[in-house]
Amino acid sequence: MKKVCYTVVLQSQLGPRAGELLLQEEAGTVSGELYLLSRRNRFSGSVLQAGKYLISGALRSRLDKEPYDAIFTVHQGRLSGGLVTRHGCWDLTGVELTGAPLSEKGASTPGG
Repeated sequence: MKKVCYTVVLQSQLGPRAGELLLQEEAGTVSGELYLLSRRNRFSGSVLQAGKYLISGALRSRLDKEPYDAIFTVHQGRLSGGLVTRHGCWDLTGVELTGAPLSEKGASTPGG
């Protein structure tokens, strides 16, 4: 199983939101967590081709749960793509994280 963590920025309707994305890839499937707004949001999906992913999940906040589908690519340690929600498409960008993820250190994500 391949596991990689990225620091990400989601350009939502409420402005940029920093977080992390943990990606686990195995045998053509992908799963993991998108850590945003101080919440862990699980997702699952499939590998479309090497470095290209299609995932589905829901972003939770204190007040709401926002279902999404996302397609993104990973190339040379950089992640780029977008989340499609009922409120539009939100850009998602990120870079591979080399140290311990913030979510494992117990730090909260800004903007939450």
